[in-house]
Order: sequence, then C-alpha cells, then structure tokens
Amino acid sequence: EWDRADTDPLHETVQNVLGQIPVDFGGGCPPKKAYAMSWLIRAEQIRASLDIGVYRGRSLMPQAVAHRDYTGGVAYGVDPYSSAEAMQYDNEALRERIREFIDRTDFQQMHDEVLALQGRLALGEHCRVVRKTSEKAAVDFAARNMRFGLIHVDGNHDTAKVLRDVELYFPLLRRGGFLVMDDVSWSSVKPALD
Repeated sequence: EWDRADTDPLHETVQNVLGQIPVDFGGGCPPKKAYAMSWLIRAEQIRASLDIGVYRGRSLMPQAVAHRDYTGGVAYGVDPYSSAEAMQYDNEALRERIREFIDRTDFQQMHDEVLALQGRLALGEHCRVVRKTSEKAAVDFAARNMRFGLIHVDGNHDTAKVLRDVELYFPLLRRGGFLVMDDVSWSSVKPALD
C-alpha cells in the first residue's frame, strides 16, 4: 500500500490538509512524514496517537484526519504555546535566529489558528490540543493510564528536553507502537535517539 500513495485517498486528504498549513522557520512536517504517520495509524488501526510540539499542526492534523476517516480514534497534540518554553539554547548556530523568531511570534494567535483549523476540518471528536508543557501533560496522561500507538516527539530540541520527552513518553507507548522522532540529525536530538 505504501508505494501506491498516488492512488491512496488518505494521501490526497493529507495533501489537502497540509495545503492549509504554512511552513516557516518554526517548523513544518514534510508531506512524506505526515502521510507516513497517517498511514501507520490506518494500517495498524491505532486508536490514540500523540504529537509533542503541535506548532501550526502540520503533523497533528494529518494524524487526526486518519483517525476521523479510518479508526474513530483521537490524535492528542501537546504544546504549551509559550515563548519561554519554545526558546532553545543547544543549537549555537541557530540560537540567535530562534530567539528572534520567538520574539516575533504570537503564540496565542497560533494556538487560536490551530483550534480554528481543527474546526474547519471537522476534527472536534478526533483531535485534542492539550495546552501544557510536555512534562505536565505526560503526568496527566500517565495518571489516566493512557497509552498511545504512535508518539511523535517534536517539541523543544534542546538535549535535556528531548531526553525528558523520551523518558516520560516511552512508557506511554503501547506495546508494538511507533515512536517517531523529529530532527534526529541535530546534535542536540541525537543523544535521545541513541
């Protein structure tokens, strides 16, 4: 199935969703990755998936449409939408550019735009945006004994933060589930991959 993306209705749906979400310096899930996660949700009939680091929703919304159209499940997206939490220090080459980007970004507006997109795509029953730090959300998910079939780690890329996300969320991964990590080529993310 994977090699027939051009004839897959899910692929077309994901492309349509991504066409409504801009890519900028702050992030943007590539189409192949968005489709791959959505495809896994459908193929494995995953009922709960998790996206750490929602930003504009390019990785969350494709998961949610896979749930809406194929599994009846829910995609949970965790993002505090906070400039303090978004600041990253470990990538020295990008540190100043990241700071400037964060200073210019209206996180409340971005959060509101993601919720509006969720409404336009009729994803109310299949998408939950959790406006908390990943650490606080993990505590809540664990207390509710929640497990996820797919977890996408794409929050703050500082080493300590990525390591903490993997430490907190790996126990919440359902047996046989999928852990997807973003930007593993970054030196700050590689220790978590290792």
